[in-house]
Amino acid sequence: MTFLAENTISGKEGRLFLDGEEMANVKKMEATIEKEKTEKKIMGRRWISNKTIGLKGTGTMTLYKATSKFIKAILEYAKTGKDVYFTAQSVLDDKGAERGTERVTLYRINFDSTIIAQLDVDSEGLEEELPFTFEGADLPEELLLTF
Repeated sequence: MTFLAENTISGKEGRLFLDGEEMANVKKMEATIEKEKTEKKIMGRRWISNKTIGLKGTGTMTLYKATSKFIKAILEYAKTGKDVYFTAQSVLDDKGAERGTERVTLYRINFDSTIIAQLDVDSEGLEEELPFTFEGADLPEELLLTF
């Protein structure tokens, strides 16, 4: 099958849900799983081999400032010592691409930092970037079509 330009998936056609609530103010979200590896030298081989021994999930959300939700979460930890974890679902569904829908669920999202106060006289709209870690992911059987 030939790849057609209209099959390119637009990131604008995505949605993000955090604990079941749609985050209408999300501008950008990216999550990455990185393998942790250990090197193994094997007698008689010049190449160093690698063995995967773990995974680490990291990401970033960029949001238009519209809520104090994340300030509240970090202050909850500051006051009580109880950390707050979230579950997120990213839904990518570009009807124009006709490739299907992709839903990725991220478990135990924990935000690393948040801006607690921000003013900007030149801003047309405040944004906040929230780096995070996560501890698990799932991709249901509904996948984007292959060629």
